[in-house]
Amino acid sequence: MDLHKELFFIRNLLLMLVLVAGLFLMKSLAGIMLPLVMALLLSILYLPIVLFLEKKKIPTGLIVTFIAIFTVAVILVVANIFISTINEILGQQDFLINQLKNKFLSIAGILTSLPYLNLDLETLQEGMNTLLNRNVITTAASGFFRGASSFGSSFLMFTLYFLFLLPGMSRYQTFLKYVGGENESLLEDYEKIQKNVSTYMLIKTILSLVTGTITWFVCTILGLKFAFFWGFLTFVLNFIPSIGSIIATLLPTIMGLILFDSYKQVLILLLFLGANQMIIGNFLDPRIMGNRLRLNTVTVLFGLVFWGVIWGIPGMLLSVPLSVIMKLMLEKSHTWSIIARIMGSPSKDEKSPKEKKSFFRKRE
Repeated sequence: MDLHKELFFIRNLLLMLVLVAGLFLMKSLAGIMLPLVMALLLSILYLPIVLFLEKKKIPTGLIVTFIAIFTVAVILVVANIFISTINEILGQQDFLINQLKNKFLSIAGILTSLPYLNLDLETLQEGMNTLLNRNVITTAASGFFRGASSFGSSFLMFTLYFLFLLPGMSRYQTFLKYVGGENESLLEDYEKIQKNVSTYMLIKTILSLVTGTITWFVCTILGLKFAFFWGFLTFVLNFIPSIGSIIATLLPTIMGLILFDSYKQVLILLLFLGANQMIIGNFLDPRIMGNRLRLNTVTVLFGLVFWGVIWGIPGMLLSVPLSVIMKLMLEKSHTWSIIARIMGSPSKDEKSPKEKKSFFRKRE
């Protein structure tokens, strides 16, 4: 018995070491691993479309070619919009910073006039000048362009992965049966992961698209510059749990504060964008998503930080589907299933042990 416990302990210790080594490799080889993961998740998202079109007797080669061209074209168009918008903002940075300083001085003057706040105007002005200098936008833009160059180097690898993965995704059943041999659970486990991830990505994409479209519409109606940019930025940031929606609301509001002459317009912009995020994020999203993911709030926030440390902003965007995959894999392990239960939350129709016991007593 003691030998069995020692072997059990050694096995778990080795698994922990393998996990740590795996995470280290994922972080070190992010340039290789991240494009592969993104291509795999995108292939899973496209899989129902590929299967549907194949049933209509459309050649797989034609399907893959069309999807690949469409996907690459969308990515290039979006990247071009982002780069051109950032360049335009850089060209107007002096004007934008001066406008923001004037607005802050106006607000600071109102705040310092209130006796119970006891604020000093000169101190606020010095802090503002330190915070808002010409290097603020330049530093942010240089960070963006560094990310863009990194994206450019990874884009080729992503495209190659995507072109190789997409044609084979429709034959995943044959491949997994071959790999699993007599173990049929491998195919079931994959299909469970695929169903959960594809459902999340599809619903989240639709809801984020609706949120981004409303943001674009509101910014256009109010006359805010770069309206399409703010709409698409909202679409992207909504994939980042919790903080994404906050950033997506604050950034166009700050631009409105800079460009609008009236604080009333800024307030209307903030209220509409905030209401948009609240209604879709706090009401529609949970109702439509239901208990499909069954990740608790702590797990979502921890996953956001964890995958952000591993892969930066792309990791934050992919944190929820990656956490779902991790949870489903842990559920299959007898040893680590307790961690999967800690990550999740019970469904509404799941009975507690006491309820189950009383149910069986009634049956008896």
